[in-house]
Amino acid sequence: MSVTALVARLPATAWHRVTWCNGNNPPRAARFAACRVTPAHDWRRHLAPEVWLLCEQSLDGTYDDKVFLIHLPRHMALARLVQLAHQRWAIEQQDQQLKAELGLDHFEGRTYPGWNRHVALTAVAHAFLQRERITREPAITFETIRAIVQEVFTALIFTSHPRYVEWLAEARQLLPLRL
Repeated sequence: MSVTALVARLPATAWHRVTWCNGNNPPRAARFAACRVTPAHDWRRHLAPEVWLLCEQSLDGTYDDKVFLIHLPRHMALARLVQLAHQRWAIEQQDQQLKAELGLDHFEGRTYPGWNRHVALTAVAHAFLQRERITREPAITFETIRAIVQEVFTALIFTSHPRYVEWLAEARQLLPLRL
């Protein structure tokens, strides 16, 4: 059975209004229904586990209906399912901050270890920034952290490759002095 057909067959009593909030955004509300289903892939061999099918309908028709497959225990409350399904917003915000503010998408190397170090240092910088934002006044910004991280990366490069300092000194000698 298709998801659309299943949602159409849900009785009116299955739908409930639920309110949730993402971060500092104002609360939102919609109609939700949830039921346990077995996804179609590998169901004959009993390999597909039973999961929640969470259905969302806009109260005012401003967006299309949404459905979520959620792998959580059978005893979960509808409000908790809604809250967990909408946590994707926070993850997308963090991903956007990592890319735009801390340079996660600026890696230009060609090796997996280099990429792995870049991701790890970007994640550490993000964790540091979030911790500072929680424990201090909001004086520290992503721009400040970006400058600190760039200085740390530069220091790491020059400490791990001392020959680069020599090359810079040689390059300075080759350039004519301009006043």
